[in-house]
Amino acid sequence: MRKKFIVLILFLYNLGFAGIDIYIQAVKSGKRINLGISKFSTKQTQIMNAVLQIQQVVRDDLLFTRLFNVVEPGWQYLPDKFISEKWQKYGIDVVVCGEVDFEGDKYVLIGKMYDVSSTQKIYEERFVSKDLRFVAHLFSDNIVRVFTGEYGIATTQIVFVNDMTGFKEIYKIDYDGHNLVQLTNDKSINIYPRVSPDGKKIVYTTYKERNPDLYMMNIDGSNKYPLSLFQGLNVTANWSYDGEKLIITMTKAKHSPNLYILDLNTKSFKRLTFGNNIDISGFFSPNNREIVFISDRSGIPQMYIASIDGSNIRRLPTEGYTTSPMWSPKGDKIVFSIQQKNGLFDIYLYDITKNEYYRLTQDSGSNENPYFSPDGRFIVFVSNRNGKYELYTMFLDGSNQRRVKELKGSCYYPCWTPRRVF
Repeated sequence: MRKKFIVLILFLYNLGFAGIDIYIQAVKSGKRINLGISKFSTKQTQIMNAVLQIQQVVRDDLLFTRLFNVVEPGWQYLPDKFISEKWQKYGIDVVVCGEVDFEGDKYVLIGKMYDVSSTQKIYEERFVSKDLRFVAHLFSDNIVRVFTGEYGIATTQIVFVNDMTGFKEIYKIDYDGHNLVQLTNDKSINIYPRVSPDGKKIVYTTYKERNPDLYMMNIDGSNKYPLSLFQGLNVTANWSYDGEKLIITMTKAKHSPNLYILDLNTKSFKRLTFGNNIDISGFFSPNNREIVFISDRSGIPQMYIASIDGSNIRRLPTEGYTTSPMWSPKGDKIVFSIQQKNGLFDIYLYDITKNEYYRLTQDSGSNENPYFSPDGRFIVFVSNRNGKYELYTMFLDGSNQRRVKELKGSCYYPCWTPRRVF
């Protein structure tokens, strides 16, 4: 049945439907397709080390997705019946191939996939970049798109706060722990960075003027400018999914911390919550019709949902001191943290359709600040399980928890960027 389905993909691809609403049976049924990786080739022997690195990056990306059983026999595939029969003995359904060249100052990767049973090519695309890791990530993301209809997350980055310099500065790093870049150098406290839906801007709070002010900068750390300088709190800003608004916690006019919406087009503020409670950490739903936030109106911080105009506020059925909610990009779940009796935090997942929540971390230090990947399948968070707060990722069900990279200092407030195409 699996072989027949792969032939169906080939048929649809030849008709021009590649990557459009095609879901391979192995993914839909929860089973992983057996994906072989051929030895990548080149006509330029001087770049052989780079070719091997590109192949390894593609392999690691595909393993991370948890969509495939990756098999790497160690030799090159050719679309020949005799060779295909050898690959079939490994149980391989589809084989990934790559041809690499270096033109000017850029790597050129011709990525291909073949159906092993029929030896027919089912996918081919050209990728170009000065960064060999990035060109591999582009190929990986497109392999995922062919099988699921949605791009992978290999080109994404994680933006976060780290105190390795003795100050809390903002950094970014590739999702797999490579290419660390420092974005601020204020020698102050910078917290809660959040990346715009188009991946071009970062909003964050800085204390560099001795007040928690809201600032914006480009994704590369350039062009920093203020958004909100009201005396008091200007914190926990999160973007609407259309990128036109921010929901912020403010103590404007000396009120208690309440939620406001800043319209980035008109630069106007609209207050959403009222009263003497602390309302904080607002986050938009993907359809921009509702928000989830934290409030202590019940006595301790709990999670609430409200309509975008601040009406219809209702509490979600969680217990304990609750923090850091984020709505899934898919719209069906909310991730958050609850403080345990020992004072440490663990991460939970609330299923909106079932009105139930599940624990994702346990007996592993304090786990905080969860944030979804752009495809909604993974979560980045910080954990002090090794003595200091570090970046970790895990699958949606809490499995495969692993450190992103060992860094100096402690890490806080991670967020996942959209995938990059530049």
